[in-house]
Amino acid sequence: MKKSSFYIFVVTSVLTLYPWGSTGSAWGATGQAGPAGAGELRIMSYNIRVGKGMEQAQSLVRTAAVISRERPDIVMLQEVDSATARTGGINQAEELGRLTGMHAVFASAIKLGSGKYGVAMLSAEKPLSVRKIPLPGREEARVLLIVEFRRFFAASTHFSLTEEDRMESVKILLKEADRLRKPFIVGGDFNALPGSAELEVLKSGFSLLSDGKTFTFPANFPDRCIDYIFISNRFAEKFKVIDSSVIPEALASDHRPVVVVGTF
Repeated sequence: MKKSSFYIFVVTSVLTLYPWGSTGSAWGATGQAGPAGAGELRIMSYNIRVGKGMEQAQSLVRTAAVISRERPDIVMLQEVDSATARTGGINQAEELGRLTGMHAVFASAIKLGSGKYGVAMLSAEKPLSVRKIPLPGREEARVLLIVEFRRFFAASTHFSLTEEDRMESVKILLKEADRLRKPFIVGGDFNALPGSAELEVLKSGFSLLSDGKTFTFPANFPDRCIDYIFISNRFAEKFKVIDSSVIPEALASDHRPVVVVGTF
């Protein structure tokens, strides 16, 4: 079977086994997550490298298959293209939403030719509001995407390669956590190692939900952890982690996805 046919088969099979319905939502009439189980919330953060795998082949169908088999309720995505020449003019967030049956939101960080590049979020539940906050990045502009849902806020971000910029970004996250009146869940590629100064400062306002130890990059032979999922401290005790894992996907991107399952 050809690779492209295989990936289409995988996505179709997953969506058949775990249908989200015609609305693209995994949430039932009671507001509980369907595929994840009553009261559970499945959170994924994934730097997809614009769908480009470790073997340099590009396939959003493959990316969607990686996402769908984890049955997430929300997915924070980083390194996402929209209408760029290098990825065929596709709005990648919308395409991944179509392939996974989820709602899609995109936030641009930089203009790239005729298109844009930034972060995105997929969700089973329809967003109530969306906000984009610029973040510092001297090598390239960065962005924080905040999406409001009925019971919580979720954010996707991709921090700078520069420590000073990351520290300033942390300060912005802390201000948002102090301002928001619902649980605030943040996932992303923080480009920071466990124990780094910026992550220690972040922990003054956030609690780590992912294990923060298992290596996430590079995907084929990971030797460091730079991808994390956090929740604002004032709501951390209400979120009970059931499972936290780094998915051993070594091909679809140069990062491995991080997944947390828990209950409010």
